[in-house]
Amino acid sequence: MSALEALAAVLQSDVALGRYTSLRVGGPARYFLASDNPVLVARAIAAAVEDRLPVQVVGGGSNLLVADAGIAGLVVKLTDWAYTIEADADGGPVVDAAAGANLSNLARRLARAGLGGLEWAATVPGSVGGAVVNNAGAFGGCIADQLLDAELIQVGEGQRTLSGPALGYAYRTSVLKRGELGPVLVTSARLRVHHDDSHVAMARIVAFQEQRTASQPRQLSAGSIFANPPGDFAGRLIEAAGLKGEREGGAEISGHHANFIVNSGGARAADVYALIRRAQDAVWAHSGVWLRPEVQLVGEWAQDEVAALAGPARAAIR
Repeated sequence: MSALEALAAVLQSDVALGRYTSLRVGGPARYFLASDNPVLVARAIAAAVEDRLPVQVVGGGSNLLVADAGIAGLVVKLTDWAYTIEADADGGPVVDAAAGANLSNLARRLARAGLGGLEWAATVPGSVGGAVVNNAGAFGGCIADQLLDAELIQVGEGQRTLSGPALGYAYRTSVLKRGELGPVLVTSARLRVHHDDSHVAMARIVAFQEQRTASQPRQLSAGSIFANPPGDFAGRLIEAAGLKGEREGGAEISGHHANFIVNSGGARAADVYALIRRAQDAVWAHSGVWLRPEVQLVGEWAQDEVAALAGPARAAIR
């Protein structure tokens, strides 16, 4: 019996993953575990590693593109959403939030309670754990600016507490996203906030929401597809290359904002991937800029499909 088979009583098999991603695309997970018990989830991850199976942790699924063939390994999702308000050494407020907590909902709850600092996050989809891994951000704010430390379980090392600097944050990435610590499960995070007038904090959230509604599509999407290149905007470059509104199957480069690919109905992961590659090639040909995906491909993608995202073959000699 394999290590994962010993956990068969708590695992599900062949679970469609589309419902767990904001794009609503993607094939099945061979094994799936959703639980509010981080110790159980970490045990399942360790078992999958022992069985030499791939492991994928999902939060809100807002930055994932799951292959149509699915994930031939274990997918885990922490569902604990609890949080508490504590005080730091100087008496200032600190939020200790479980990794499964919805970041947007948390920001709104805090604002209504007179705690500011996370208003920018009220429009950001996904979980606290996912935000810690990806250094989620918007409107000039990001998790790296707020994080005191994160609790995590590292396979082979056990429970660890890492400070913000130890997580090696950069634009929309961290040592966790880059896989530098191996299989890791973020279980909670402590975020720095401050006392504020609840009406003022909520007014900021309303302003951010109005700005986002005016500038971004309201259809199913994975958020921004590409990171903005230095000194420019991915959406502007894609629009300049003439791809705004371009379609592939049920997927479309949004006519509202060209750095979003939306599921206009019945889209497949292959459709989204085709538009990603089309945008990269068109922008490279038009502007000489190679767009780096912000969305993460997971699951049974071909090696050449993943490699093609890294850059054009002629980029090295240009």
